Formats: sequence, structure tokens, C-alpha cells
Amino acid sequence: MKHVLLLATGGTIASRQTGHGLAPSLTGEELLDFLPALGRICKVVVENPMSIDSTDMCAEDRMKLATIIWQNYDRYDGFVIAHGTDTLSYTAALLYHVLRNLNKPVIITGALHPVGEPDSDAERNLLDAFRVIEAGYVGVAAVLHGQIIRGNHVAKVHTTDVDAFRSVGAPLAGTVDDSGRVWLKIVPLLGGEPRFVEHVDPRIVLLKLVPDLDPSILDFLSRYPKVIIEGFGSGGIPQRLEKVVQKLIQSGTKVYLTSQCIEGETDLGRYEVGRRAEAMGAVSLGHRTTEDALAAIMCGEI
Repeated sequence: MKHVLLLATGGTIASRQTGHGLAPSLTGEELLDFLPALGRICKVVVENPMSIDSTDMCAEDRMKLATIIWQNYDRYDGFVIAHGTDTLSYTAALLYHVLRNLNKPVIITGALHPVGEPDSDAERNLLDAFRVIEAGYVGVAAVLHGQIIRGNHVAKVHTTDVDAFRSVGAPLAGTVDDSGRVWLKIVPLLGGEPRFVEHVDPRIVLLKLVPDLDPSILDFLSRYPKVIIEGFGSGGIPQRLEKVVQKLIQSGTKVYLTSQCIEGETDLGRYEVGRRAEAMGAVSLGHRTTEDALAAIMCGEI
């Protein structure tokens, strides 16, 4: 039986109603009280590094989770993170890039409804996370609504539906059926010794283009070392914004281009508008999701 460390961070899964709406209140130990079947799956130790709404989670908090996992890497067979769903995809992406070449599973899960509520998805999602570890998955993944999604492809696409997540740009790594049986379609190949990226740089601005964006808005971006511009379709810079973006690049800011489309990739070679952007020094983010791009840039990979 595998030995697993559960990191409880708060989120909807651990929330209760207050006079001001839902707020995290349950500990990891209290979450496990709702899983009487867990003892047949694995042995679990709990840590409670934080109890926050995931809206408040920043890079420092994500690195705290990564550090705990790395420091305990040799002590456990796998790790589960109980997380709020709003920024779960950002945590999955950053851990995917910070914890490299893993030969053990790091599974992130959450819920759209608090544990213990009628028709909550919390109990199943938590149990499924442990089941995926027992089944032998390795690497960082999110497990939600019966889906196993690799950490760099996770995206939240619905605010309230329990089927709120998708694997963007890649097939599912596997599924967990209603009986709890795990079907692994993809188990990431080991690529060398496990490694921990200790330092990340979160000084990145993401700007979403709209058709009538005022060019002067871009002026303040020169104070940041890296900027992601989320453009239209295959990517490019509108002609009326080209001069200010070129000035931004010449000032030393690295400019990356991605698409607002959920599927597909940024291809700056397809259209003239994209080729002009590439010629001035903008960097295409290709098939990456926004969350994956942010994490890779923070880690200095691109």
C-alpha cells in the first residue's frame, strides 16, 4: 500500500458557509473524515500549509507547495494537493515546470462544491486523486470529474459545472470511471534525474488585446521584463499597435505572443501580420496554454 502526503490548501473543497459567502475552513484531516474508503487505497499523512481561497494564491504560495514536495520527495510514494479550482490550472502548470523529471505522482484536485454537501463532487475527486497514485501514474497532473489531465494542459472552462476542466492541446492522460477504476492512457516517460527549480520570476504581465485597445496602455509595460500579449487567431500585432510594441521590445522588454483561442496554436508565420510581429522580435508561444506559458517563462525556459 502506497504512502501519500496530502497537502491541504483551502479552496471550495474545504469551505463552509459564513455570513459573507463560502470560505475555506476545513483542515486536511477533516477532509479525510469524508473518505471512509480511503484506508483501502493508501496510507495518508496530512500537512496544512495554508487555508486560502485560491484566488489569493500567488507564486510564493505555489513555490511553498513545491518546496514541501521536494523536501519530502524520498519519504512518500506520491503527493495529493487539495486546491481551489479557480487557479488550480496555474498551480498545476507551475509545479509541472518546477518539479522536473518526476518519477512519482503529484496530483492536484479540488471541487466545485464543498465536501459533505449534497451532490458534491469533492469526495469523488479526492478519492480519485489517491486512486490515480495507486494506479502508478507519475508526474504532475490534475484529477477532476474522472479526468486525468497533465499539469501543463489544464484549463478551467466553466465557473460552476462539476465538469469544469479540459485538457487543452493534448489528449487526456487517463480517466477514472464511476466504479473508481483507473484507465491510464499516457504515463509520462522519465527524462532524467528529478530536479527542483528553486527560483522563479513572476514579474510578467499578461495583456489581452481587444479591437480598439488604446496604444498608450502599452507604455507602462516597459517597467516589466516580460510581457505576454494574448492576441487573436493565429497571433499577430494590429498594425496601429506595431510601433508601440516595437518600442517596448527595443526598451528591453521581451514580448511573447499567444492566442485567445482555447484550442490550436499561435503561428506567426501564417499571416503577414504575424510575420511582421516576428520580424520586430516578438516570440510565439506556439501551442502552450496561457497558464503553461506563464509557468515556463517564470522558470526561464523560454
